[in-house]
Parts: sequence; structure tokens; C-alpha cells
Amino acid sequence: MKWAPWRTRPGDVTVFFEKLSIRQKTALLALAKRMMIADAKIRIEEDALFTLLRAEVGAGLEPPTQDVFGKIDVSLFDDRYSQLVLLMTLAVMAFVDNHFHASESSVLNEVIARLDFDEETIAQAMAMAERQGALIREVEDFFQAKV
Repeated sequence: MKWAPWRTRPGDVTVFFEKLSIRQKTALLALAKRMMIADAKIRIEEDALFTLLRAEVGAGLEPPTQDVFGKIDVSLFDDRYSQLVLLMTLAVMAFVDNHFHASESSVLNEVIARLDFDEETIAQAMAMAERQGALIREVEDFFQAKV
């Protein structure tokens, strides 16, 4: 799979992550990795998205193993902005491979429950994440066909 060069331009995605603290970024990576491995299969789309996410939040950040496999802790996401970034990141990770597995749903539902979002916000976020996942797949297919 070739990587679309437009994805790594400064400001494309980074703007959402710039406002997060280093601790929030590390926790975000841990939870995204947990989503990626939730169904015991790492699909190429998930791996590519995680690689992009890691580059965007800080390539040197490494989520501790206990944060990936331990109890889900979203307490670092203590304002609505960081909570929305977390929700959207995890939801896109769930949809990017066009296979929203029950284990991914379980992780995402636990995060959502701890963040106390209203139903409308959840529905909007999930719809946008599903469209974003489809768009990522479409762009990847386009690049594979043209390059």
C-alpha cells in the first residue's frame, strides 16, 4: 500500500492534536493501538492509520504496554476538546478497515460511557468517522490504481 503524500502535510491533521498535552497524546496512542488490536487482527488500513497518527502526535511517543492492555483510563482527557479528539480518533480507527468488530465496539463503548457524551454527539461522531473511514479507503484505492 502506498502512502498518500497529502496526508502528511503540516496542518492537515496535526491541528487537532496540537492542543493535546504529551500525556494526552501518549494515552491517545495507547487507546488507538488498543482499538487496532481489539479484534486480534491488524489490518493494513488500521496499521497505516496508526502510523499516520503516531507521526502526527509525535513519532517519538511510545504508549506503555500497561496503557494498551490495562484498564481504560480517560481521565487525562479532562476537557471537551480533548474528549472529542479521542472519540473521533477511536471511531475512525474502528471504521477505517470497513470491519467494525464487536471487540472494537466494546472498547469504543467503554470510552464513550466514561466521557458522558449525549446521543446526538455520539451519532454525529460515528457518522463522520464512518464517512472518514470510507474516504481513507477510497483514497488508498485511488493511489494504488494510479501509482
